[in-house]
Amino acid sequence: MSDLTRRSILKLGSALIAGGFSPLRVSAQNATSGKTFGVLGRLDYSKAKATPTICFACTNHCGVIGWVQDGLVRKIDGNPLDPNTEGNLCSKAQGMISYTYYPERILYPLRRVGKRGEGKWKRITWEEAYTELAEKMRPLRENGNPEEFVFHYGRDKTKGYTKHFTNAFGTPHRLNRRSICSSNRRAPLMSFYGRDFEWETQDLSNTKYVINWGGNPYEAYQGGLFMAHRLQSARVDHGAKLVTFEVRPSATASKSDEFYTVMPGTDGAVAFAMIHTILKEGLEDKEFWNRWANLSLDKLRKSVENYTPEWAEKKSGVPAADIRRIAIEFAKAAPACCTMSNRGSAKHYNGMQSDRAIRTLDVLVGNVGKPGGYCLSSLRGWSGKYGQEGLPNLKLPEPKASDPRPWGIGEGFNEIAFKKLPKKVQDRVNNFPDKWRKKYFGELATPSEYPLAWHWYQMRVGQLVYPYIKQGRQKVSVYMSFTLGAAFGYPEANAAREVLKDEKLIPFHVAIDIGYGEQTALADMILPEATSLERWDYHSTNCYGLVPYTGVRQPLVDPQGESKSIQVILRELAHKIGGGMEKHFTYKDDESLYKDWYKELPISWEEFKRRGIWQEKNRAKDYELYERPLTESELAGTNFNAGKLADGALVEKEGKAVGIVKDGKAVRGFPTPNRVINVYDEIFPEAAAAVGLPLSDGNASPLATWHEVPEHVDLPDDRFIFSTFKWNVHTQGRSGHWKYSAEIIHTNPIFMHPDTGKALGLVEGDEVEVSVYRPTGFTYRAGEKGVMGSFKNHVRFLKGMHKRVVMCSHHVGHFEHGIVGESKTSETSPVEGKSNKLADQSLKDGVWWAKKRGGIGGGVHINDALPINPAPLIGGQNWYDNVCSIEKV
Repeated sequence: MSDLTRRSILKLGSALIAGGFSPLRVSAQNATSGKTFGVLGRLDYSKAKATPTICFACTNHCGVIGWVQDGLVRKIDGNPLDPNTEGNLCSKAQGMISYTYYPERILYPLRRVGKRGEGKWKRITWEEAYTELAEKMRPLRENGNPEEFVFHYGRDKTKGYTKHFTNAFGTPHRLNRRSICSSNRRAPLMSFYGRDFEWETQDLSNTKYVINWGGNPYEAYQGGLFMAHRLQSARVDHGAKLVTFEVRPSATASKSDEFYTVMPGTDGAVAFAMIHTILKEGLEDKEFWNRWANLSLDKLRKSVENYTPEWAEKKSGVPAADIRRIAIEFAKAAPACCTMSNRGSAKHYNGMQSDRAIRTLDVLVGNVGKPGGYCLSSLRGWSGKYGQEGLPNLKLPEPKASDPRPWGIGEGFNEIAFKKLPKKVQDRVNNFPDKWRKKYFGELATPSEYPLAWHWYQMRVGQLVYPYIKQGRQKVSVYMSFTLGAAFGYPEANAAREVLKDEKLIPFHVAIDIGYGEQTALADMILPEATSLERWDYHSTNCYGLVPYTGVRQPLVDPQGESKSIQVILRELAHKIGGGMEKHFTYKDDESLYKDWYKELPISWEEFKRRGIWQEKNRAKDYELYERPLTESELAGTNFNAGKLADGALVEKEGKAVGIVKDGKAVRGFPTPNRVINVYDEIFPEAAAAVGLPLSDGNASPLATWHEVPEHVDLPDDRFIFSTFKWNVHTQGRSGHWKYSAEIIHTNPIFMHPDTGKALGLVEGDEVEVSVYRPTGFTYRAGEKGVMGSFKNHVRFLKGMHKRVVMCSHHVGHFEHGIVGESKTSETSPVEGKSNKLADQSLKDGVWWAKKRGGIGGGVHINDALPINPAPLIGGQNWYDNVCSIEKV
């Protein structure tokens, strides 16, 4: 097929793939059997075997069906038994095939032989790898320094297996990337509704009105696929309305009934003006608010008296008349209405408080837990938590290892590790209240300047891990990264690479991954992991049909080459380390482990594997969980005696609230300490006082408030706000090597409004240099003068953009990601880790968009130029606050 012909059909192919159709035409061989398949024709359904599993192409984790023919996964379809997807699928699912048979996939253990980062490797055996790694790790455990082993993952869906390993070793350092992703928007939910509800589940199938602040379910959103088809059905079937506030015409904004460009960081201002309007018009649900909110309506009314629509118009640019009208329409649609928000509103200096304002809207109109409203459904693994009553208990069946001791002074604390910390940190932690002292495990896992990053659970502040290691806040002897792309995708990724290159700071780095990338390139050892089509995992997530379900990821084919699942790797390593670790890893194969994990399901293991999904069909939907009465068994041992506790009194067992009295009855309430919705929460000023954040800073307010992003105040005319976004066919920087996705999107132009370009003297296609400055306010390296970082890229004009905003996606521009990811004309990954039995003839001359073939190339890496910018108290990365200047090259 010629390049010209290929390009001429790309638009058609893009449309088909976006709809889930993938006529995969690949040339591949099975690296295990060595059998050559050549160029594949049509899938023969009479010969192919269908096996359900769980997709791992993004965070949605949809139930899918894989078709295997001649030992090769040929196609991915949706699983109609999945209650979230209802059989729908997006193009990313086919990416699993791309990364499973990618010709530059790492299939054998590798050991560095040159300088770190030089790209020189040798193939070693698994026995050699385990022996060397165990010899480096074992002394840390035996000598009482297990915390010098750091496990850092990018995407871990083993549902506790990796934590099982780190606990058995004795280290608290199981680090993640939650702050990079979504901690700013999870904190308001947990503050309002409790730890069990860090993500909401809108009842979109039955809603009549949705107000969306910066969410993009039609393109890229956790749960987006589940949400999009329900929302579209609601709009078509019963006239539901979607209103979106965004800075660009995203896929969701473009499909909305109304779309307003909003100044970045002012979403909360619009929400507050709507609260003001609803109260002024008397449209609030007084009965629900007085029953479940922990703040009086009078106090709420006083707090928003100055937040008028006219005030919000000046801040946001949204017309006051529209704000007022939308607020009234929303309230009148209650309870069949809901809000939606994501990174667009939350990834700002003021994002946590803005999302608290948005959450307040739902409580004010009384839609929480109601049909068509803002619902809360079981999210985490089934183990008898709130909302999981009557469900099978599904837990990791291995013998449990004890959690590491918290760091501090006194009985029960790890004093040795604590005393190694800088004195300033020790003093801060010693002044913490007991509830935080008992949760403190050092600066990497529980950074003391960000207590809300680990108040509810350990979300951590991932972007500060490398600066903290450089500052000496934690000694690292062995660093294990697992499917992590920090060296490419973190803000100031160059800072991560600097630390990863420094053998004094990180003496030994072992990377576990399926392919070669910027992170693995800076390792001393690479261990090849099985892909999601070759491994087992437990699966559970919230259900947008509001009936909890579970599923299983199961292998469709054997692992290619010598790759192994993360479970097998950690289990075999634990046995090699010994010293008692092996006692916690008793299963000899993954299927036996997961068969016992699911043993309480009311169907057989073979039937569960055949379905891939289990759901109790006759179970009531998760509406108004808070009004459900406590059962007799739940009341046993509590302080509840009918008629003897006043309305609003807590029902307690062993000193912990398990319910609340309403109308003389013991009901569940919400899983908060006081069993009501905490619209007002003293945890924010308490955290501020503990770390020295002035109480005048908006993040310290116990009641949601709006404060302008510090660096946006009086923004000069020649400065702009630089923001990023995600494409619908990609998963951050993880998917750059997926050939079929990369063909659709392989570059990242700078988008700006045509009027912005005209004012800058630009025409479409011009190359510009974007210079980014450090933030102000109370954050990392705030206020440092001069340019923090810069990059050059070409411009595209886009009507519908906010005129003070320029945007560029951050997923491309790879420099260590193989022939597709780097847009090269020849393979680039280490030959020692590859198998010549995996091949793709269509890549023999490189990719058609490579610059050497006359194409536009693979985009520009921008993450080095984006500053580390953790929000106060919570530490979530403020991706969308960047102030920049633009000059034509």
